[in-house]
Amino acid sequence: MNLHAKLMMLKGVLTKRSPIYVQFAVSKFCNLNCQMCQAVQVRKDERELSLGEIEKLAQVLYKIGAGIVILTGGEPLLRKDIAEIVGIFSQRGFDVRIQTNGLLASEEKISQLLKAGLNEITLSLDTLEPETQDKINNQSGSWERIIRALALFSRLLPKRGNMTGVNTVVSRLNIEEIPKIVKFVSAIGFYSSLIPVHLSSDSKTDFIVRRQAENFRFRERDFDLIDKVYQRVIDMKKNGYQIINSYKFLRNSPKFLKYGKVQWSCDSPDLYFSISPQGIFLPCVDLKGEKSMLDDDFLDVFNSQSFRDQIRRKVKSCAGCFYACYPEVSYFCRDIKTFCERILEGTKISLRQRKPVSYEESLRLIQDFRKES
Repeated sequence: MNLHAKLMMLKGVLTKRSPIYVQFAVSKFCNLNCQMCQAVQVRKDERELSLGEIEKLAQVLYKIGAGIVILTGGEPLLRKDIAEIVGIFSQRGFDVRIQTNGLLASEEKISQLLKAGLNEITLSLDTLEPETQDKINNQSGSWERIIRALALFSRLLPKRGNMTGVNTVVSRLNIEEIPKIVKFVSAIGFYSSLIPVHLSSDSKTDFIVRRQAENFRFRERDFDLIDKVYQRVIDMKKNGYQIINSYKFLRNSPKFLKYGKVQWSCDSPDLYFSISPQGIFLPCVDLKGEKSMLDDDFLDVFNSQSFRDQIRRKVKSCAGCFYACYPEVSYFCRDIKTFCERILEGTKISLRQRKPVSYEESLRLIQDFRKES
C-alpha cells in the first residue's frame, strides 16, 4: 500500500470521519448474469462516466481524503479504457484494486493494468465444481475461464507483498466446499475472502444488488453445518491458511447466514461509501442515492452535517448487511484487536513471496482437494 493510502487509513482510524474505502462501479454492464445479483438490471437506465468525468471524480475523492478505491461493476474489464481509469486514480496516490470475474483477463490487458499502476485484483470463485460455478453464473464454461484467469494473474502480478484476493460468496450451494476452496486459494498463494450471501426476500426490493434466489438461502436444518464450517475456517486461519477476513468477521458471519442480521454499526458515509456508474453517491453498494458527485457543490454538501445525518438515517433504517468490505473497515477503525490483527497480517503479507501456479497445476490441486472428505 502506498504512502497516501496509509496516511488516509491512519486519518480514518484517528478521526472516524475520513472515508478510507470507496467502491466505484465503473461499468453498468456485466458478461455474466449471476443468480444472486440484479445490479445490471437495476442500473440499465444509468450511463457510464467518460474519462474526463472520472478525472473530476478522482479529484473530488482526493479532496475528501479517500485512500483506497475499488473499481467494480458490473464487470470493470468490459470498459476498453479500464487501464486509463486505473491510471487516473493511481497517479493521484490512491491504492487501486479491481474486482473482476476474470473472464476477460488476458496477458495484454493485465500488463496494461499493471503499467497503469494496478498491483492487486480481487477475483470471484464460488466453487471447485465446474457445473456448480456455471450454474451460479448462468454461463457454460465460466469456471474454466476463471481458473485460467487465476493462473494468468498468478504469473503476471507482483510476487512479493501481494494481497490478491479470491472472493467466495458463501451459500447453501457451496457451504460444504468452503474449507477446500480456502485450501486451494492458499495453495496458489492468494487470499480467501468469504462473503455471506445477501438475498432479497421480495422481488420488489429497493436493493441494488440483492436478488431473490431461494436455492442459495439456508434452512434451519443447515445451521449446525454453518457453525461447523466456520469453526473449521477459523481453525484454518489460526494454522496459517491465507484467509483475509478478520476473526471477528468470521465469528459473526454465521449469524448473518442464519438470521440475516448481525450487530455492528455501519459507518457510512464517515469511513466508506460507493459510487454508481454515472457518479451518484451511494451509502453503500446496495443502497440507492440521488446526489451526483460531479455537482459543483458536492464537497460542500458532503461535508455538511445535514447530509451526514441524512445518510446515517438511511443506513440506520436499512435491513442490514454483512458485505466483507464495510464491517471490516469499521472493525479496523473501532476494534483494537482487529486493528492489531490487521497490522500484523499486513506486515506478514509485505514479506511473503508467492510462487506462480500454472493452469495445469491449479487443476491438479483442485482435483486433489476434491478427493478430500
